[in-house]
Amino acid sequence: MYKILFISLFMVLQSFYAQAAPVWKISKGDDFVIIGGTIHVLSATDYPLPEEFEKAYQASDTLVFESDIVRMNSPEFQQQSLQYILLQDGKTIKDFLSEQTYQDLETHLQQRNLSLQQFSMLKPSFLSVTLSMIELQMMGVSSAGVDVYYSTKGMGDQKQAKWFEEPEEQMAMLADMGKGEEDAMIAYSLKDVAKIKEMMPKLINAWRAGDLDKLAEIGIDEMQRDYPEIYDQLLVQRNKNWLPKIEQLFDNQQNELILVGALHLAGEQSVLKLMQEKGYSIEKY
Repeated sequence: MYKILFISLFMVLQSFYAQAAPVWKISKGDDFVIIGGTIHVLSATDYPLPEEFEKAYQASDTLVFESDIVRMNSPEFQQQSLQYILLQDGKTIKDFLSEQTYQDLETHLQQRNLSLQQFSMLKPSFLSVTLSMIELQMMGVSSAGVDVYYSTKGMGDQKQAKWFEEPEEQMAMLADMGKGEEDAMIAYSLKDVAKIKEMMPKLINAWRAGDLDKLAEIGIDEMQRDYPEIYDQLLVQRNKNWLPKIEQLFDNQQNELILVGALHLAGEQSVLKLMQEKGYSIEKY
């Protein structure tokens, strides 16, 4: 479901690609923050991470994430999150899909030795995520990504942690993604997951090279064209909401490393472009 919802969350790393990492410095005068585009799920062979991330981490006092990773991974919040993930009032995914899309979904899962019944209670947006996760797991991509890695490392090093969105806010946003377009979203997801193996090397290469134009071409352009409302909700509005929070990180004695999904840094309405429009200087770290 990547170009629809979470391509920014699940791009994989491979160590044999270009060595420039997507880490930037946002500065105004002598003051600056560092921001890195992250991948939220990795394979075990993707470690160690590119040295630019470690360099930025070592230079930072505070880590800033999209959300509170520690609480999101707690058993208590995972139980609480079911209210966002599962359909209510006896509804199932069949209530949102055309007969053709439902049949295609059932066939897709059967080909992976899975039953649609296992996923029938998922809200469409989270079903889209699940379809992608299934493909990634089949590719061996199921380990913790950059964000969790540095959240855990930061706790051990007693670095301060901050975040832009509360977990409930993020889950509510994802639960409503694609509302009113559920059938089209699932149909598109089924087509898109079939291309993950072909698409991933291109995405990986663009990510590793820090090639924002290529990253936008592969991961944003189609979503922006075919699902403008989803593009706006998933990326643009969140980018805009984060700007004042990023600006608040300036004019203090702390060094901050911001870690957000890589597609938040790509495209014409990215965090980097929006900060540049406000007078900040942007350069590779």
